[in-house]
Amino acid sequence: MKSYALTSLIFLLGIVRGTAGDKVLEYVDKVYEPNIKTPFFIKAGSNVDNVPHPAVVSIHDPRPLVLKFDEIDTDNADYYFATILHCNYEWQPSKLSELQFLHEYNEFSIDEYDFSVGTKVPYTHFTFPIPRVKVPGNYLLVVYRGQDRKDIVISRRFVVFDQRVKILSEVGLSTGTAQRRVNQQIDFTLDYNGISVPNPYFDIKGVIRQNQRWDNAIDDLQPSMVKEDIRQIDYRFFDFESNFKGGNEFRFFDIRSMHFGGRNVERFTISDTQIDAYLFADRSRGSQPYTFIDDQNGGFTIENLERSAHNTESEYIKVHFYLQSEQSIGDDVFVAGAFTGWSYDEVYRMNYLKASKMYAKSLLLKQGLYDFVYYTPTLSDPYFFEGSHAETTNQYEIIIYLEDAMMGTDVVIGYTSF
Repeated sequence: MKSYALTSLIFLLGIVRGTAGDKVLEYVDKVYEPNIKTPFFIKAGSNVDNVPHPAVVSIHDPRPLVLKFDEIDTDNADYYFATILHCNYEWQPSKLSELQFLHEYNEFSIDEYDFSVGTKVPYTHFTFPIPRVKVPGNYLLVVYRGQDRKDIVISRRFVVFDQRVKILSEVGLSTGTAQRRVNQQIDFTLDYNGISVPNPYFDIKGVIRQNQRWDNAIDDLQPSMVKEDIRQIDYRFFDFESNFKGGNEFRFFDIRSMHFGGRNVERFTISDTQIDAYLFADRSRGSQPYTFIDDQNGGFTIENLERSAHNTESEYIKVHFYLQSEQSIGDDVFVAGAFTGWSYDEVYRMNYLKASKMYAKSLLLKQGLYDFVYYTPTLSDPYFFEGSHAETTNQYEIIIYLEDAMMGTDVVIGYTSF
């Protein structure tokens, strides 16, 4: 991989929350320009650089997270910079100064990149190892172009934890009779021996994520019982406070090869400048019984089966999604998954074609294997087209925050994935 050093750096203090055109920084996972594609994290030192790694890392791990992303339709490498913001557990800016949570100036050049090789759509592939931080907690990585911090390109959340508590967790059926068929309940216990917690009921907060999603995370969980004699906190609820809809196993499609039909791909068309992949038209699964599918829990893998360099030799393909529906249920039907950042921006919104009686959407995606669902976030049942089952296999994470009075912010003192 080529590395190009900038001849000069500028060091600016703070971050300007403003606009360049219509850009406004949001403390979420977001891509601010249509030509920026496929941002994801990997773990440095791993021999796998095409499979996203959870955006969570131990503060004691010497291998940092590494951000990867592409800029398409260019054979030049615009210089990008990055800055890091510390946030509280609600993903709002904390009161910590940059000197408190960083070892370096808070402006980092992204000067490691490679050009795509032999692809119909040219692109530049960028790589940026995230600098080490001093304090465990929530962080927002902001990538911007040139010297203008208002010209935001990407914002990505990541969590750094210091494992100071033990977490015993379990997934079970909902305590509600009507919910037992569709929901999953997460109960857990904390062992906080060895740390000082003046008021466990208010100083410790728990967050549960399903399939690495922030959009439906359950946060600010308060203990159901504190056993101070054995320094143990129980989070066991009977009011559905820690219930998730189980959802369904993910739909998926395989565009790792253009020379034979990948699963759920009806056909490819190839021109001199573009490749199109037409998926088979999907139907609603809302009333169907549960069927196990070995999926990636909403994730994706960047890969092609003809060439060796997945990140620089994979093509960008225009993928066409179709969902049959006798009538429109509204405008808030989205293609959703890890590759969309579970974002409900306009770019992922499907359009209803009345004449064809189906929803449709086209997205430019890099070759790989993708999980997705058709999601309706504004409906009371977001899994209207998918169905929800207690049997569905999901990945869960628990993140434990401590309100640190000395530092005046929330720090992450525990993490588990199961």
